[in-house]
Amino acid sequence: MPVPGKRQLYIKIIIEAIKFMRYRRFSYRYTGVFSGITSPSQSTVWEGQLQASFAYPQWQPAADLYETPTALIVKVEVAGMVEEDFEISLYENALVIQGVRPWESFEGEGLYHAVNIHYGAFRLEVPIQQRIERDRIQARYDRGFLYVILPKAEV
Repeated sequence: MPVPGKRQLYIKIIIEAIKFMRYRRFSYRYTGVFSGITSPSQSTVWEGQLQASFAYPQWQPAADLYETPTALIVKVEVAGMVEEDFEISLYENALVIQGVRPWESFEGEGLYHAVNIHYGAFRLEVPIQQRIERDRIQARYDRGFLYVILPKAEV
């Protein structure tokens, strides 16, 4: 029979672990999704893309984090989108940028020989170690880059 109060402590530990892990980025790597594919010569570009979509349900764009005396600036490489495609959220200790880059196919008949550009849902989590003035945050999209300017709060 469990000791009274032990369950509450266990639940509290789980809640604290969830809070700690909420904005941590986990990466998954799966191999052998399709057992029939044994060598690159047997797979097509599409099979490779399908396999990658199971292994990595969201891709993560490249980003730079730059700090000035008054702000943090996040520069994200996401060509082929418009400003309305982004969802930007600031939490206590993380900036989360997510969206979907739609697949663009060519008209007519043809065959892809390489597909190296990521499409579909993406998510980028940037840890923030400083207090930010939420009401002064700015974002702009210019020539394939999303810039998010996070003004530092006065201490």
